[in-house]
Amino acid sequence: MDQENPKRARCRLSLVCRLWYQWMEGQACLWTQIWASDGLEYVRKAFIKSKDTPIDLRYQEGGGAADLMRVETFLQEASPHVARWRSLCIYSYHQQRNWEGALALLHAKPIPNLEKLVIFGYACTEMRSIDLIAITVGDAASPKLKNIRIARAPVTIHATTFTTLRSFALDRIPGSSLHEILGVLQNSPQLKRLALGDGQSLKVAEQDWSVRPIRFERLGAVELRKLPASVTNFILSIVHAPNCRSLIIACEIRDPSTLFNASVSHLLLPFKEGGLMRPPVDVVVGNYTRDRHVYITIRVGYMEIDIRGFVDGASALDSTLRWIGDYSGSEGSFQASLELACRYSDPGYVEAFGPQFSVKRRSIYEDGILEYLSHPGQQGGWPFPQLENLKCPVGRDQTHIPLLNLLTARYGHGGAEQSVGVETLTPLRSIKLLCRGPPPNLLIQQIQEILSDVEIICA
Repeated sequence: MDQENPKRARCRLSLVCRLWYQWMEGQACLWTQIWASDGLEYVRKAFIKSKDTPIDLRYQEGGGAADLMRVETFLQEASPHVARWRSLCIYSYHQQRNWEGALALLHAKPIPNLEKLVIFGYACTEMRSIDLIAITVGDAASPKLKNIRIARAPVTIHATTFTTLRSFALDRIPGSSLHEILGVLQNSPQLKRLALGDGQSLKVAEQDWSVRPIRFERLGAVELRKLPASVTNFILSIVHAPNCRSLIIACEIRDPSTLFNASVSHLLLPFKEGGLMRPPVDVVVGNYTRDRHVYITIRVGYMEIDIRGFVDGASALDSTLRWIGDYSGSEGSFQASLELACRYSDPGYVEAFGPQFSVKRRSIYEDGILEYLSHPGQQGGWPFPQLENLKCPVGRDQTHIPLLNLLTARYGHGGAEQSVGVETLTPLRSIKLLCRGPPPNLLIQQIQEILSDVEIICA
């Protein structure tokens, strides 16, 4: 069956021949997907044809008969068959939607066989004046519910008893309570995916601090986006997922140390237990085109950290990398790569990498950083002595004097003499030149005169 248009799929089957038409009309399993866009008469026919089999309901505005049928009408037609509901998906674009009337059935009746609930209110950007509708999940209300995804709809989820939830996602719901979210987590030990986003109204209440850490053996994916730093830190401190394979953290924060500290050090246990086999660390520092605001993305192992909103980008990077290094054990080092894809870079981005990080790849878009790498540090050692791969852009004139100065200083005769008594520089393996035009043959020749064995790539 066509998942996007089951009516069209049924029509194709019925047009093959009379035998197929009779067979299709009598097969209840072919009528279980009931879309409001098919029209009221066809929806009523599908409810009859599906007989006693579980049904999947979908209401989506934006085309077809769903624009003519209100969601309240659709759910009223479906209410006599509530015991057969397997999934309910509502996608509404209507700004003035009567949510209380539309979702009254979910609030009033238990739905014993519901496994999936999705409610998207795309146009509901201002919901502070709308009363939130409470939907209870658990043994008494929806004992089989496994998947909840609510976004931009005035809905809160209550769980006072054990739930069978596998996936729980909330996004942009002003007025929602962190205490209610904790109630769902405490009663959902089989959770596999957790996603919370755009909850700037969430706050950690005094009663929440008494919640003990919750261990989720099956939780494999956690995504926290645009939450207050204190809320993100609190959730990460109580959610212990030893088998997590994907952790995404994205938020605006003034001081990363308020988020990444000892209370969430358990996130780094996989790196500590790995011993010398540390995962690679990829760091990208960039800025928006309209201003100098910097964002930092750090990918290490199963974690992706995207932070912005700070005053000092170099200090923020230093604080976050120090948290990763300090709580990952003293043995071994992280193989790191750094991409400075921003203007107005300062040497602090280079100095943020401590001894736990061995930087082997660098992408540089500003000559000032190349100049900084061309001289030994104050303690006599070269910045990034393990550097093996370098990427930088080439101007329209196809010359790059700062790059040639760096190569001469680090890997020419001057670099060799200055390296005596300090950490030996790792030979540079490749240089990738980002060209706007044809290959800069003269620059390539000049590089080869300094480093004859280096691989030069033009892109």
